[in-house]
Amino acid sequence: MKKFLWLLPVTAVFLISPTDWGLHSPWYRLTAGATEPRSEPHRSPVDVAVLPDGRRALTANHTSDSVSLIDLAEGRVLDERPCGHRPAAVACSSDGRRVAVSNLWAGTLTLLERHGETLRPVATVPVGSQPRGLVFTPDGGSLYVALAGDHEVAHFDWQTRRVLGRWPAPPEPRRLVLTPDGRILAAGCGRSGTVCCWDTRTGRRLWERRIYDAFNLHGLTLSPDGKNLVAAYVHHRHNPITRSHIDHGWALNSRLARLPLEPDATIEYRQTGLDLRGEAVGDPAAVAFSADGNWLVVAAGGTQELLLFQAAAVSWSIGDAGDFLEIDTDPARGKFRRLSLGGRPLAVQFVESERAVVANYLLDAVQVVDVAAGRLVRQVALGGPPRPSPARQGEALFYDARRSHHQWFSCHTCHTDGHTCGRAFDTLNDDSYGNPKQTPSLRGVSRTGPWTWHGRHDDLGRAIEKSFTETLFGPKPSPAEVEAVLAFLQTLDHPPNPRRRPDGSLSPAARRGQELFHGKARCARCHQGEQYTSPHTYDVKLEDDGSPFDRWNPPSLRGVADRGPYLHDGRAETLEELLRFPHAPEKLGGEALTPAERQDLVEFLKSL
Repeated sequence: MKKFLWLLPVTAVFLISPTDWGLHSPWYRLTAGATEPRSEPHRSPVDVAVLPDGRRALTANHTSDSVSLIDLAEGRVLDERPCGHRPAAVACSSDGRRVAVSNLWAGTLTLLERHGETLRPVATVPVGSQPRGLVFTPDGGSLYVALAGDHEVAHFDWQTRRVLGRWPAPPEPRRLVLTPDGRILAAGCGRSGTVCCWDTRTGRRLWERRIYDAFNLHGLTLSPDGKNLVAAYVHHRHNPITRSHIDHGWALNSRLARLPLEPDATIEYRQTGLDLRGEAVGDPAAVAFSADGNWLVVAAGGTQELLLFQAAAVSWSIGDAGDFLEIDTDPARGKFRRLSLGGRPLAVQFVESERAVVANYLLDAVQVVDVAAGRLVRQVALGGPPRPSPARQGEALFYDARRSHHQWFSCHTCHTDGHTCGRAFDTLNDDSYGNPKQTPSLRGVSRTGPWTWHGRHDDLGRAIEKSFTETLFGPKPSPAEVEAVLAFLQTLDHPPNPRRRPDGSLSPAARRGQELFHGKARCARCHQGEQYTSPHTYDVKLEDDGSPFDRWNPPSLRGVADRGPYLHDGRAETLEELLRFPHAPEKLGGEALTPAERQDLVEFLKSL
């Protein structure tokens, strides 16, 4: 199946001229003989890579489709160049000359070369669906790419611009780490909460460990001694999301796990909690060690801070990590500090043994932190509009864990990046506890009312207010704040579907599935129109789930391939399983399908 996910040949290369953008600025559009200025975009850096000289750094700017080269010492942007749509990560070779950017929505890599204070575009090359994390080999001759949409890791050769190999990975690989000798590659997989390692010489998978009840595994680093990987993630307690459970740390926890790089049959992994009673840590996004191993830092995007640990003081538990952080939290002793940074810190990398560089998404900035002193040294502005739009203000609210009770989690924790974390939570969204529901994607949500699994909300603004007050248990948002969040939700859309041909057409199998969808299977009775949903609720022959509602609103099928498991309780792991058992067409008024027809229908669904 995965062979059909990327339809452009890996040898296709798109060259970028250094003059394509004029003035080297991503907010200008060249017209015939004239330059027409457009409004300056937010940069929203999502990743940072420090060059070997320690003086300069690179950022992947998610909302301006650009990469910036920064002088950290002077606090200024040296150069900014275009890349593909929605860049997600940036990496440089060990000599600082070669630069690669992964373009999440374009499915490409942008390759550049650094010459002093200038970035020179080389090529843009298709690699696969939703490329995220990147890491160069020690000699800089090739690099590895995490393909979150394909659930693969690709080995890409710089010189030939070809993919040398593809290795299956657990769902949604996001972060990659390579040992200094280049022999072992590790991937942290966000939605599945799994860490996986390969032998790069053979491509053989060495081991795979799923961290118990982990999701949003967005941070991964290697200890300086090369013995352990450390991952940052959210732990799901499976208890109802009540105010009392939040008070006791029994709803969700932010954690770190330490996994031995070499397989050890006696110790799978150790854990430590990050939350403090009454003042939790929201949405850990990145983790890094100082080169000397003295410091361990964690970027927490939801609580807008950098956690600073003396690495030796961290207590690693063999069993459950417990509800709260076990460490001396007296700042005077210096073993643990919380440094408020504002905005949304998403990536961190050390530049010296006691200085770290942070990519701060909502501040459009790179920040330099003196870890030993626990203070912000410098903030480098990357550029952006003078005032945030309503949508940007709503985005800040969406990612702000401080709007929840004891700042435990944010809207993003469950609706990861405006999509879904793939988990079921027991909230008051259906006015009852005891019936956890899968987190729906928010992509295209403004066009798919009514809302919730039971279609009980016909006013999206009221649903937003209820989420802030009865799921997050935070203060009631003002009317202006609700409007801002609405404006942000209206910006959430689906990425291009790599299962479509370049002209948007369907494969032969998907065309056959389309005929079944509208005909024999009768799916189109409920999943209608451009969004493949309906404003009505239906009896879909499911047992009572214990809520006050017995009818269901069909979720949109747009992007359905990227949001399993399926149905409200996640009982079907795959679309094939869904159509064979709980949602078989013959149970819902359609006709039974043959195995071949079912596969064709699945191919059509994956193309939506």
